[in-house]
Amino acid sequence: MTNAQATASDSPFIQGRNARLYGKPKSECPYPEGSEDRTAWMEAYDEAAVTDPPETP
Repeated sequence: MTNAQATASDSPFIQGRNARLYGKPKSECPYPEGSEDRTAWMEAYDEAAVTDPPETP
């Protein structure tokens, strides 16, 4: 895939946010330690926990 074909949902930030929203563990981050993509994924994952409203029973 080239950058011209990439979509917003392909970004590590969106992937991290979606992982949290869909209940995936943080350990499933697909990016290598120390990479910018991993940092973005982790930040989005953590941010989703703060900005999303709690589920109501």
